Amino acid sequence: MKMSEEALAFVIARLLENAKDAKEESMKDRTDMFAAGRKVAYYEMLDTLKSELDVHDADLKALGLDIDVDQFV
Repeated sequence: MKMSEEALAFVIARLLENAKDAKEESMKDRTDMFAAGRKVAYYEMLDTLKSELDVHDADLKALGLDIDVDQFV
């Protein structure tokens, strides 16, 4: 089964929101290693996803990934 571009954009939007929440949670308590790891995991996932989609000439803007993912570190 293939995923539509609209469905992929929706999933990416959810992941971006989760990444934002993970960063905020991590910043609240810098000693919380779980929150720090969660933040890094979302960053790694978004970085990999963006790189792979870019290599495959996907429209990053249409997918909501025309951003600097470093903002989540």
